[in-house]
Amino acid sequence: MPQVEEVQGLYGPFQFPELLLQRIWAEQSFSRTDLRTEQGERIKISRPGRWNRQGGPDFREAAVEIGGKLRQGDIELHLREPDWTAHQHAQDPAFNGVVLHVVLFPPSRPTSSGAGRRPIPVLTLLPHLWYDLEEYAADAAVSSIAQRPADRLAQIWRELSGAQVRQKIGEEARRRWQLKVYYAAQRIKKLGWSAACHHTALEILGYRFNRVPMLAVATHWPLAEVAEQDGTSLDAV
Repeated sequence: MPQVEEVQGLYGPFQFPELLLQRIWAEQSFSRTDLRTEQGERIKISRPGRWNRQGGPDFREAAVEIGGKLRQGDIELHLREPDWTAHQHAQDPAFNGVVLHVVLFPPSRPTSSGAGRRPIPVLTLLPHLWYDLEEYAADAAVSSIAQRPADRLAQIWRELSGAQVRQKIGEEARRRWQLKVYYAAQRIKKLGWSAACHHTALEILGYRFNRVPMLAVATHWPLAEVAEQDGTSLDAV
């Protein structure tokens, strides 16, 4: 049964499905700077794997470098780490080739247990996301999953008085701004001021539907490299 997590959003709770987490991994739409396992080993993604829509691990034939050692195999994704045990993957031979367990929310233990108690490294993806969860859901056009279609929202707003509407708009605007500031601060913390500005500028150029590819471009071609090719001093940027 597909896993779904209910998350509090700007307009009330919405549902974040495991399928959307798989899509985020497939598109690599997150920051790959300083990825680490829960045990602190650095992770470098050489090949995210082939998205498997059938039974077995979610991504096949992946290649990731963990703690300086290249591991080739499968990758399994869950919203939470205990889902690994709940789904009895350790007892399923199809999951013997899993080399990395990717989860959305921070786990309570550093590794998952495979067959024969083999420790499987865990990567928590939430701290590395470019946006908040609701933005990912909106970009993926999952309004039906969020269970808040436009006509229902319109009805809710029509029932509010003018003063209530103004108050709600102000509250939601402030909350939205606070989220924007939080994720901007996280980007600056991870990348530094200049690199964060580089990422943000290219993201804006991608508009709504090409933000992820443009962020991938910014990651592949850092500001220092672009400045070097252009003959511009980074101090002048």
